[in-house]
Amino acid sequence: MAPVLADSLRMLQIWGASMGLLFFFALGAVVGSFINVVVYRLPRGMNIVVPSSRCPACGTRLRWRENFPVLGWIALRGRCRYCRTKISPEYPLVEFAVGLLYALLFAMWFMQPSVIELLGVGIETLRPDWARESLTHVWPMFLLMLILVGSLVAMTLVDAKTFTIPLALPWIAVAAGLVIHPAHAMWLDATRDGLTRSPHLWTIPTPGMAMLGAALGATAGLIIANLLLWRGVLKPSFSDYAEWEKEAEAKLAQLEKEKSPAPTPGESKKMSLGPILWRTALLTGPAIALMLLGFTLGHEIHRPMEGMLFGMLLGLLIGLILRRLAPSPEQESEDPIWIQYPHARREVLRECVFLAPCLLLGALGWLIGDVLIDPEATAPLWLSALGGSLLGMLAGGGAVWAVRILGSLAFGKEAMGLGDVHLMAAVGACLGWIDPLLAFFLAPFFGIGGALLSGVLSGVFRRAGSALPYGPYLAAATLLVIYARPLFEAALTMLAHQPVNLP
Repeated sequence: MAPVLADSLRMLQIWGASMGLLFFFALGAVVGSFINVVVYRLPRGMNIVVPSSRCPACGTRLRWRENFPVLGWIALRGRCRYCRTKISPEYPLVEFAVGLLYALLFAMWFMQPSVIELLGVGIETLRPDWARESLTHVWPMFLLMLILVGSLVAMTLVDAKTFTIPLALPWIAVAAGLVIHPAHAMWLDATRDGLTRSPHLWTIPTPGMAMLGAALGATAGLIIANLLLWRGVLKPSFSDYAEWEKEAEAKLAQLEKEKSPAPTPGESKKMSLGPILWRTALLTGPAIALMLLGFTLGHEIHRPMEGMLFGMLLGLLIGLILRRLAPSPEQESEDPIWIQYPHARREVLRECVFLAPCLLLGALGWLIGDVLIDPEATAPLWLSALGGSLLGMLAGGGAVWAVRILGSLAFGKEAMGLGDVHLMAAVGACLGWIDPLLAFFLAPFFGIGGALLSGVLSGVFRRAGSALPYGPYLAAATLLVIYARPLFEAALTMLAHQPVNLP
């Protein structure tokens, strides 16, 4: 009787785990379908809720069966039921990819028994320490991870197509991180006395009193700066760009008329792989080299992360200068028009003024926390969780903003977009300060890989000019940090010569 009961319980457990896996795949596919809507409508200034989905060609309203993720496209054989216009395979691919990402996250962290174990890998080695808790206790954190993954996919697709990241996308993830972390901590602190199976205080790194004061002060400074911006005391950076772009496009159109006859239909300029790799190597090579050198030197003084960050920032600055000093004339003429904006130095100096309250109040908060507060004092769990989220937001966004300002001052062109700043701020608000820095260090490697892929697939993904959006590399690096966390712990352990256990 006992073996039969044990087998029945085992089958019931497998059935429940399989249903959970299917649920999260379906949830991801639905989210992917919504991401397709966002990616199509948001850059065009359209409402993402109304009207309901319609065929872009004939305008016919689509029924739920035609909108069904993945299977709807297969049933229609990739064509509109009414006008027979082809439907891009990008739609089902995005739905399937997001579904796979959601299901994989569940399988790696909470599925028991897990399909991952069929590969001979135990999920204990894959999941973060906080995921040892029951899903019923840490579901808000898992929900936050799903929100972040969906936001990263959406930002990647929009940035790859338009060179821009609509700020609503990272702001959703920032708001989710700043709300869910303290609320979740407050709930667990009241019901279970916090995390019980994790060696860490919270699901993300929590700051000491000095850094907590710095995070709260810097955040207050950002709020003040935005209020000054709203009241018109401070002027937004690049506020005259739209007017300049209209004038530049008019001049460009006039020059095109004076040139040789237009190319025949279907003719387009292609970028060769060599120049792409050369310019990408100039940008990312110094960053990678100085990142490793900074970690090595920083380890000698017991500050490896600070050394790695400084090396990365210095390397990117050097790379930006090298890339500017070694342009490709053919490609420079085809760069996106925003690269040619001539007043980047003036505008990033305005951003420095905008950041001044943040830096001053951050320093003041650090002094208060370090000098006036008892070093033995501890903050409530919810405040520590909020401080960790704020510190992550500031560290992630600040690292990219520093490169943007220094690079723009170095060669007079906008080095990185503010969308990239907000993207990494969103990552930090959700994952804390360590993960966005790891992703930032990893992104140059993805930049080289992206240049290779761009050259190989140039016939499919045609893009004029040598400028490449950096947001997709940051997003891809972040996903790798989330899904391959044990690899980073092992690498940091090897480099630091001591065990490294990340939250």
